[in-house]
This record gives sequence, structure tokens and C-alpha cells, in this order.
Amino acid sequence: MKCNTKGKALNSPASNTDKALEQANTPSQRAVQDNLLNAKEQVLLAECEADIDQNIQGTFVLGYRLEQIRDQKLYRATHTTFAAYCSKRWDFSKTHANRLIQAHLCEEHLKSVKDVEVYVPTKESQVRYICDLELEQQVKVAHEVFAAIGDHDACAGDFADAREKLYPKPKREAKAPETKGMAETAKVESKIVPASFDTKLVSLTELKKRADQIYYIFTNPMKKQEALKIIGTLQRDLELWADWQAKQLNEKEAV
Repeated sequence: MKCNTKGKALNSPASNTDKALEQANTPSQRAVQDNLLNAKEQVLLAECEADIDQNIQGTFVLGYRLEQIRDQKLYRATHTTFAAYCSKRWDFSKTHANRLIQAHLCEEHLKSVKDVEVYVPTKESQVRYICDLELEQQVKVAHEVFAAIGDHDACAGDFADAREKLYPKPKREAKAPETKGMAETAKVESKIVPASFDTKLVSLTELKKRADQIYYIFTNPMKKQEALKIIGTLQRDLELWADWQAKQLNEKEAV
């Protein structure tokens, strides 16, 4: 089995844990209220947030920690919902956070497979092609990838090809042909505004600006964490663009 677990090295600062324990031992923190965390929960939350902060690019580490925060509602002391916590604390959308959690769960499942050789994904871009499948189907696709590339490093395209080979998505039915007049009208309208353009997408000019910020900030070791946070935001925005482009392609193929 090919497995990359470098991203699992979790180094939580002792200072964060000690601070959480100290706060948890005060009388006010011991009050029995639903929105307060007990000592164990505060320690866990501190560890989770430290790992997320230090591994902002480590997809599966983020998914592992976000899953704990979501499922145990460790956000409840400061935020009313998991979505609000992700947005305010990490500048993540809930959809992006759940995608990271799905990636972690898929990786964990494939790592546990013993009776067949599989390629364990190392990136969320690989996992997105199989995380919607049943567990047995995920194994079959991962095995197909392993059989195709052997000891080489897989890319997202390898998972996409294996998924399409084993479990192709149903093709959309072609639309009825339009009359000449309707076709000309639609053609003119499409030149003005794309039919399904998402106005929430960040402009490409802004994405370039963020990339330039990262380049200059990363040269200063004191601002490494600031650069990592910008990278996280940039990754999320680029994924939204990728999803939008994929949607446009699907709509074009359906015509």
C-alpha cells in the first residue's frame, strides 16, 4: 500500500495546552452551563486550533481537527454554529471545512484497507473525485489508481480517470434544438453575462494581489503565519473558481 502520512505529525504547543488548563481550573469556567467547555474540551480545542494554525496547508490534518471541533461542538463557547466558527476563526466556508473533513475520512478509510493494494490520496484535489462514493467503491478506485501508476506519485487526474472508468457519472440529456431566433438571442446574452456566473467569486486581479502578498511576506520569517493564512484563503478562492469552471464545462457538454 502506498501511503503518505507526513501531514499527520502533530506538534501542539505546550503553552496553549497549559493556558487552557489554567483557564479551565478557575471557578467561572467550572460553572455548569451548556455553552462553556469543560477542562478536557478546552485542552482538546487548544490542541486542535494549534494544529490547524501550524498545518494550514496540511489537508488531512485540518480535516482531522475540524472534525473533532465540529462533532464535539468545541466551538460553542465562542460561536453559535460551526459555520460561524469556521468563517470567523479561519476564514473558511462551511462547505470548504466539510470538504476537508470528508478528505480526512476518506484517507483514513483507505489507510485501513489490508486485503488489497490501494493508492492512499495525499491531497484533497485527489479525494474529491471519490469521497461521494460508497466505501467499497472508494477502495476499488484507489486500487485502480495503484494498478495504473504503481510506485509513481498520483495526481488528481489519475483519480478522475479511475473514477470515470469504474463509476462514470451519468450523462445529461441533450436539450431540444433551439430555433434560429432563440439561438441568436442566447448567443448575444452569453457575451454580456455568463448564464451561471457566480458573483461571489473573488476577481482574478484580487487573487494575483494575494499571491504577490504571499511572495513578499514569506521572505520575512516573522510573518510566516500571516502568509500561511493568506495561502489558505487563496486555496479556497481558487477551489471556488475551479468548481465554477467545472460547472460551466458540464453545462456546455449538456448542450
